Amino acid sequence: MPKTLRSPSGTGVPNVMSENDVTSLDPETPLDYVGRRQKRPRGDDCESSSQGSLKHELLAMLADWKKDQDQTLNRLCVDISELKAQNANIQTTSYELEKSMNFMSQQYEVIKNKLIDMEKQKKKDSEYIAVLENRLEDVEKRLKFAVIEIRNLPSPQVKQETQREQINIVQKTCEAVNVPVSESDIKNIYRLNNKSGASTIVTELTSVLTKNKILDGVKAFNKTNNKNKLSSSTIGLPGPSVAIYVTESLTNRGRKLFALARDATKTLDYKFCWTSNGRIFMRKAEGLSRIEVKEEADIEKLKRN
Repeated sequence: MPKTLRSPSGTGVPNVMSENDVTSLDPETPLDYVGRRQKRPRGDDCESSSQGSLKHELLAMLADWKKDQDQTLNRLCVDISELKAQNANIQTTSYELEKSMNFMSQQYEVIKNKLIDMEKQKKKDSEYIAVLENRLEDVEKRLKFAVIEIRNLPSPQVKQETQREQINIVQKTCEAVNVPVSESDIKNIYRLNNKSGASTIVTELTSVLTKNKILDGVKAFNKTNNKNKLSSSTIGLPGPSVAIYVTESLTNRGRKLFALARDATKTLDYKFCWTSNGRIFMRKAEGLSRIEVKEEADIEKLKRN
């Protein structure tokens, strides 16, 4: 049987692309139309497309950045406007405060000067008042130069005591200390009752000499009768025996100062404290010089020393 020869595969004939069906072509397509096969775009075209896309992206980014910057600048402008307004208000307020401070400073100086003048006037007034008080104290002392007080007497047993009865007590007291006093030596007399139940007979004499004689007589009597000093029984008053004291009459200021001096005598261990013609004296011990107490500052000075 004869052998059949086939065409060898892969003869090297190139394949040609063409439209499969010529009849499917558009009627207006010329008969000599040859279909073009699709080709990949060249590399330059891809690069141009990428560059264009990047350009658009950059432009978009710049546009967004510009938009953000515009918004930031707008906010800054608004903030700056507000700051300017606040600064203007602060300047106005500062100016008003400065005016107020200047006014207050002026008023302060006026008040300060007035206070200084008032302090000066107060000092002058205080000095003048002190001078008047000292003058008044001197006048009261002179009025009491011839006045004695018999203190710590029992209250009278009769409701209506006469001056004659009071004079009788004074005369008995003076007789007890060997200083006789007549009724004509007494200028005025009255009794002061105390809350404690004791009383004081105040006697204004006609002579300072008579007053001094009586005080010296009482001092001598008590010194001689150290264990049996002047008392209510000594002058024959009824009731329990109580010590009585005969002193010169002091002013209110002198009485207060004398009380402070007596307390200081005990506190500072002084031995003597007495009055003479309204003046107050202290002495540390026998043989030492006496110290006159004119005001409370003198007592404070003694305490400090």
